[in-house]
Amino acid sequence: MANTLLNPKTAAWPATLAGATVLGSLALACIFPFAAIAALAALTLDRRSGIALVGAVWAANQAVGFLLMNFPWDAQAVGHGVAILAATLAGYGVARLAVAKVEGSVFRSIAALVSAFVVYEVLLRAYAQFGGGAENFSAEIVSGVAINDAMWFAGLLALRWIIGQVTGDKAVLSPAR
Repeated sequence: MANTLLNPKTAAWPATLAGATVLGSLALACIFPFAAIAALAALTLDRRSGIALVGAVWAANQAVGFLLMNFPWDAQAVGHGVAILAATLAGYGVARLAVAKVEGSVFRSIAALVSAFVVYEVLLRAYAQFGGGAENFSAEIVSGVAINDAMWFAGLLALRWIIGQVTGDKAVLSPAR
């Protein structure tokens, strides 16, 4: 396991996503592209690594929010954080199912992103009914979040391709395992 973590060929992609998480969290806070990260994890990592990545991304985002951006330490903020984790993990799971069923890398990529995004947003909207924040799910806001996730997804996927060129790992995408 340690050799895998220290191997630049296998560690570059998770390290890049970790760096993007911290920088993205500082820049975007509440509109961090969790669905895009879930879809990318489903497309590029095995199940165990994908779950670990999703959890680590969530933890890093929450740490930035609570420790650096002064998110309030109250039940509503903590509840929203837990709901985000649950929705992201569910989005990841559904994206893995989509990746396993869809043929062709372009269609697989689109299916992963769309399925992760829909599940993520539906679950957060359901939580907002009793946890607060339902006003944040207008068509205008959700479409803005969708565009944000799509741009992050495309940018990080391009970065994955570049990493593959540098490390020699030419398989940009691998099916869900």
